[in-house]
Amino acid sequence: MCDLGARNRAPARARRLGVLALVLCGVGSQWPTASWAREWSASAQPLSCTLLRVLDGDSLELRCNDQTLEVRLHCIDAPEWGQTPWGKRSLRHLEAITPRRVELEGLETDRFGRTVGEVYGTGPGRPLLNLEQVASGQAAVYRHYCEDPRFDRAEQAARKAGLGIWSRPGEQQTPWEFRHRNER
Repeated sequence: MCDLGARNRAPARARRLGVLALVLCGVGSQWPTASWAREWSASAQPLSCTLLRVLDGDSLELRCNDQTLEVRLHCIDAPEWGQTPWGKRSLRHLEAITPRRVELEGLETDRFGRTVGEVYGTGPGRPLLNLEQVASGQAAVYRHYCEDPRFDRAEQAARKAGLGIWSRPGEQQTPWEFRHRNER
């Protein structure tokens, strides 16, 4: 049995890569060394997962290797529920484009303990759901955490076409500012 409670006693580097513990449960209960974790994250094959539910426009709950993961889609920020009607529209779009079986890549853990990664459909062309949300105007690029130029190009095209959150000006275009203002 894997001791997931060991996560809090693990070295800082291993805590940042905490999702590895979930994947390694079948291998043993010891935390990997930092060098092993770097090698694994750099060369790992995608995790095959089952969609349990869409949480919002940039988060999913997945079942991967007999573990339930809350996954935050890397590079994007979707409108919050309070950003009516944009938050619900973004969630509905992600529900519509997410197949039951997906692949998860680029594992990291954020400060809230969520897995952050890229989620791919398993169908023809293996679509990147993160990018699909931006291209359809259902999420903005979270530039503070994203350096992938594909996302900038997709957002510019969505803006130019007036899709989704870009169909009219407003705070739905900057979910991070909405959250910051409402945290007070």
